Amino acid sequence: TLNNSLAAHNTALDLGGNFVLPATATITLPIGAIINPLSAIIDLPVGANYVDDDDFDMNLAITAFTDATHTENRVFTSIIGTLQGALPTDSTGKFSQSMFAASHASSIDIYDSLGSKHTVRLEFRKAGVTSDGGMEWDMKISVEKPAVIDASRTDENKNILTGVVKFASDGSLDYFTPSTINFTGNNGSTANQSVRLNLGSIGSFDGVTSFDSPSNTSGISQDGYTGGDLAGIRVDETGTLIGSFTNGRSFGLAKVAMASFSNDGGLESDGGNTFIQTSNSGEPIIGQASVGGRGFIQASALEMSNADLSRSLTQLIIIQRGYQANSKTITTSDQMLNTLLQLKQ
Repeated sequence: TLNNSLAAHNTALDLGGNFVLPATATITLPIGAIINPLSAIIDLPVGANYVDDDDFDMNLAITAFTDATHTENRVFTSIIGTLQGALPTDSTGKFSQSMFAASHASSIDIYDSLGSKHTVRLEFRKAGVTSDGGMEWDMKISVEKPAVIDASRTDENKNILTGVVKFASDGSLDYFTPSTINFTGNNGSTANQSVRLNLGSIGSFDGVTSFDSPSNTSGISQDGYTGGDLAGIRVDETGTLIGSFTNGRSFGLAKVAMASFSNDGGLESDGGNTFIQTSNSGEPIIGQASVGGRGFIQASALEMSNADLSRSLTQLIIIQRGYQANSKTITTSDQMLNTLLQLKQ
């Protein structure tokens, strides 16, 4: 309450910060002031000092508000209490202590069906203590217009969605809503895309928590991504062809199948390192590499020689002896032709 120490009337402030005067009060208004005769509310222009002969020193008395459902907010009363006391007409004003609200904000990027990025902002503000001794926070989710996340609103703020987060008395997550938002980008992308919000497991500490410490964001993750072009391919041990894209994402595109046989020794050699299925080898069992006894795939590597060294040396000796025998045949034929020529002479 504002008490005029020299005038015979009381002056009060309403919730909007306007001066409220009784109907019997008289006051000299400066140029630019606006008064509502029905409610006696005066709006004074901001930024000027209206001191004249009709102005008087003021005395401010700060009292707390209480009723049947509200108890005194001692912290708030202490902060505002510094305004109490004399306020001379030539004073530049009185200021309360700094006021801090228990709030925290963070943001995360999501992507629509066209690959366009949108930023979702989450704001948390402490609302009070729950009946079971826990804590409740109000949550405000917003996106930039013209995107919509709350089509049920009748006003123009369809880009804002409100919710609540509750914590147990040990600081663990007890409840939160909403868990999903329906996102419409209004940019030609698919409407009502479902975006799941994962604030953690109920009753656990793997997500948001409420402890007596400064609010902070320790980790944010999302599985959306923008569009990208294929930049490269690599193959892992299981035969999966992994494509790397220009947006920094990698995905498995296909798999190289491998075959095994119940009797590998029954395969028939077809030259080199190729073999042919036979009735003795059995039917091929096709599946993923490195599973079920099938070998793994080594990418960007050369296969070592699988030749039988002892067998190859034996065959080399046989070929060498055959060459020597053939060369003797040529020598014998030359000698026979030479003898034939000598007989003629």
